[in-house]
Amino acid sequence: MANVAVEVPQELLDQLASSRFGKVEVAARVRVALAIQLFLAEEVSIGRAAELAGYPLIDFHDLLRELGLPTAFYGPEEYAQDLATIEAMERERGRGRGR
Repeated sequence: MANVAVEVPQELLDQLASSRFGKVEVAARVRVALAIQLFLAEEVSIGRAAELAGYPLIDFHDLLRELGLPTAFYGPEEYAQDLATIEAMERERGRGRGR
């Protein structure tokens, strides 16, 4: 992975320092914050975000939960699909009782 030097305003670094990441080195703080943002923007999966942050998946998952952030996204398409599956299972179960 290539490294890029970026100027980060001191105020942002101070905010990260006062967060739960305060005891982590500066580069790691920024890396974790960016990985979280990419995940929240649904640009990367939780697994990829964990890799980018340098965390094992379970630890990254726990970190998101500790921060009160979602660990998965459940959109309207997934809801509609699950609802259709449940309805089909209920119909099938109803047919099984009539036999």
